[in-house]
Amino acid sequence: MDHLEKLTTLSIGEEIPPPIRQMLEQLAGLPYVDSVLALPDVHWKAEMEVPSSIAINTHGVIVPEFTSMDVNDGMGIVKTGLREDEMPLERLEAFFASVNANAAAHRSDTNRYSLSAAELRRTLDEGAGALLSRYQLEKTVLKGMEDGGRAPTNDLEAGTLTEVVPLQLLLTPFTRTEMGLNFGGNHFLEVQVVDELVDREVAARWGFERGQVVVMYHLGPGPFSATLLNHYSRRTKLPRARVPLFFLSKLLFHYLQRMGKGAASRKWALHFRQNGWTALPAESEEGRVVRQALAMAINFGYAYRLATVRAIADGLHDVVSPKLPWELFTDVSHNGVEERRSSDGTSFVARHNACRLEAGRPTIVAGLHDVPSYVGIGSGGVDGRLSSYDHGAGQLIERHRKGGRLAEAAGHVTCFRMTRGRVAKTLSRQEFPVRSFELLDRLMGCFESRRMMRPVVRLRPLGNLKND
Repeated sequence: MDHLEKLTTLSIGEEIPPPIRQMLEQLAGLPYVDSVLALPDVHWKAEMEVPSSIAINTHGVIVPEFTSMDVNDGMGIVKTGLREDEMPLERLEAFFASVNANAAAHRSDTNRYSLSAAELRRTLDEGAGALLSRYQLEKTVLKGMEDGGRAPTNDLEAGTLTEVVPLQLLLTPFTRTEMGLNFGGNHFLEVQVVDELVDREVAARWGFERGQVVVMYHLGPGPFSATLLNHYSRRTKLPRARVPLFFLSKLLFHYLQRMGKGAASRKWALHFRQNGWTALPAESEEGRVVRQALAMAINFGYAYRLATVRAIADGLHDVVSPKLPWELFTDVSHNGVEERRSSDGTSFVARHNACRLEAGRPTIVAGLHDVPSYVGIGSGGVDGRLSSYDHGAGQLIERHRKGGRLAEAAGHVTCFRMTRGRVAKTLSRQEFPVRSFELLDRLMGCFESRRMMRPVVRLRPLGNLKND
């Protein structure tokens, strides 16, 4: 197959910048790549090895650089029993303050959601399920999480924890103290209202009503995952100040803790050099240990967001009522590597800021702090190479904003910026007009025309929290 036939691009009429298209074509030309999907919000983040909003299918090899180091960064939606008129501005601010009070003020700060060393070890093996008792949650909450909150192990044999994880990550607390409440950068906690029922039948089946309040979160995967995976490759995004520390830690891990596991020269070539793209045969010793590390990092990401769910419930109960009903509706990842097994062997789908698309399952396509979002439903029988979708339209929205093409719509949203921790302060509180959802409609229309998904409900933002 010609390499250009392996490249699929989806668009809402926006041109892909030439450097990104050249990179996509280069990726499609690699012999171990079966297909490349570029989604409408495709863009390039600084210091990343591949563009964002893409999915790459490979066979027989796994390439860590085809996804973000922050595997299992994700988003979720918690449904509540509240109506829009029951969430006035004062209650909105009190809810954000209640949740944010439990955010770690610094890396060694502990709070009600922090993990013990033993809980961390269980989490790496069991995922979110390891913390159900710890967070006093019912097992049914895992139904809302992709893969039930645990990375599938497929054909991997369980190795000892110390063959995969550096001892310093298991013995020191900084990877397990800050759990679930980092809303900095492009992460957020947002209170929204169901503004429109697009598919009334599915919306009713899922328990959505117009005027209902929901809480959306975007964050993860927490401090453990990227720290672990940085021990297996040298990524361009690693800050220069941290390179010496990781160099020393990797020396201890690969040449002392993992002494006798693999050739010394091979370790140096794979884990210490900046390779760009490191294609590891799936069944090689190096490939299998990286797959195990990815599974553990993904498991931690689910557990990290489970702490967020617990914090949201606690905030609602503290501010509204201990009897207020709530439900984790869905939780999806947009960074990671999915393994697929068939008679042809093992293949992988690496997604970078793209979500897995599954028939009948909910989808989340986020807007921005002042732009509505959509919940959709995956369609059945979609082409395998189209099994991914944009987790949002952030870059498209900002380009339209800069070009003066983002019209105002009905409603306002209040954005809060706070410091973290028990003595957190509100740094700013700003009100913005809600902007048009026309761009999101076009994006959903693109997916619907390809029979990938269709919209179910539109969510209008009421309040947004960022903490620094």
